[in-house]
Formats: sequence, structure tokens, C-alpha cells
Amino acid sequence: MGKMIKINSSDIESVLKGVSRQYLAGNLKKPQELEFVVDKKLEIGITDYDQYTTEVVHYHTEAVEYQYMLSGWTKYMDVENGVEYEFKKGDFYCIEKNTTYAQKSKKGTRILFIKVPSINDKHVVETSDVIEAWYKEGLKTVRKDYAHEEGMPEANSMRPAATVAIINDEKILMLKRMDNGKWTLPGGTMELDESLVDCAVREVREETGLDVKVKEVIGTYTDPDIRIEYSDGEVRREFTIVYYGTASNSEVVIDDESSTYAWISLIDVLEYPMAASQKRRIEDVLNFYKTGEKKMG
Repeated sequence: MGKMIKINSSDIESVLKGVSRQYLAGNLKKPQELEFVVDKKLEIGITDYDQYTTEVVHYHTEAVEYQYMLSGWTKYMDVENGVEYEFKKGDFYCIEKNTTYAQKSKKGTRILFIKVPSINDKHVVETSDVIEAWYKEGLKTVRKDYAHEEGMPEANSMRPAATVAIINDEKILMLKRMDNGKWTLPGGTMELDESLVDCAVREVREETGLDVKVKEVIGTYTDPDIRIEYSDGEVRREFTIVYYGTASNSEVVIDDESSTYAWISLIDVLEYPMAASQKRRIEDVLNFYKTGEKKMG
């Protein structure tokens, strides 16, 4: 009589915090922390990248690999012909045996893989200068902003975000983004274990080096027709809280998400290139600074 075998999601997630690849089924020789299903015919598992990662150039002589993108963005290079392949969340692909490839994946990429049969037939190939250069290029995310535009892509994501308007001597701190070359308030998306205020404080510290104290809410922005399309396939709808805050220190140190920063005169700030959604927020910041009026929408 047959039976059903279950591996709990909580156990899988717990193990993936310490490793980048976890097998769920296969004819495995090495011990692993998580219980798995013994199967000589195939391997099934999850690859999880918590940082930008490259895989060594290799090929399999007998096994065929089937992969499904659970999240993120990955690129492969077929070393034999130089053809590049790109896969994003929701994509399925097959790597046939004797395909020699290099791979690089963005932080946050998670892939479900199936390898048939379950054998150790991996052959590592020396990495050429061309592939080394390809690795060093990384995966640079590009974004495009939409505001009530005909034909814009459907949203597939919503991530609460917090930004902070920091104003000193009639000047506001602005960052120039690397992914679209436009100016924005410092801030970013909320993690599962923090509040929006905690998010605002953390993001400002990460992006500018400043320790900020959040004073008031300037506005809420939740228009479903304000969207951001990223090159990894995510299309995020607007959900942002803009705060007014003060900084206890003044030395700005930007991270790799920005190319530069500036303390911009309140009179001139709207002349700088920025997304339409960002311009609307800055207009509300200026109005709040003059009148104390808040924007809810």
C-alpha cells in the first residue's frame, strides 16, 4: 500500500535560511538537515539566492534540468555559442544534457528545480575572461514609472513603502536613483518584521547614513494606477507613506542604489527630473511645509 509524504513549508523555510540549495527528493548521498523523499529517478529541490550569485560554468552529461522561477530574475549564458537567456518569475525552462552554461541570479531569486535522473554527472569547466566579465556586469535593475497611462502593464505586486522628507535651511534632501536616473526622496519598502516608521528610519539610514526622527505623516499614496515596472518582471502598484522627519547628523553617505545626492532649494526642487508620482509627493511636501495641510489618497 502506498502512502503520502509531507515536508512542512515552515521546515523548508527554516533550512533555506542557512543554505542556498535544498533538496526535497532524490537519490542523495550527502546528509542534509531536512528530511527528503528518496527517489533514484529524479531530484527535486529549491535554489534560493539571498544575494547576487554566480554559478560555476558546468554541464551535465546525462541529466536534464527542468526549472520553474518562483521569484526573482536570472540569466544564463550558453558558453558554446554565446547566447544569453533571461528568466523571470513564472517562467519555466529546460536545460538539456551537454549544455555548457554560466548563470547569474539577482538577490531574492528562488527556483524550483527538477533533475532527471538523480545522478552526480556535473562537469565543471574553466571560466573564461569573457564569462568573468559577464559575471562582473551583474544584473542591473531598470525601472519604468507609469501614471494613468493607456497600455501600461498590469500590476502583479504591492509592497508598502515609506519615504521621508528631510528639510534643513529651506533645502530638501533628494537622491538620484541608479535604476532610472531620476530624483526621489530617501525611503524604501517595508520588511515583514517592522512597522512603517521603523521602515522609514532604516531605509533613510541605509540610503543616506542619516539617523532620522519621524515627526509627522505628510501624506498617503495608494493609487492603483500609479505603477513601477522593473526589469525583473515585477510591476508594483503604489502604496507609499511620506513622512516629515529631522536628522540628528548631517554627513550624507549614499549606498549603491543612488548615484548622487543633493540638498535642493525648496524653490528649485520641482525643476529636477523625477517621476510624475514623485513630483506629486514633492508638491504635497511643499504645501505641508507652508500650511501644515496633509494629503490622504
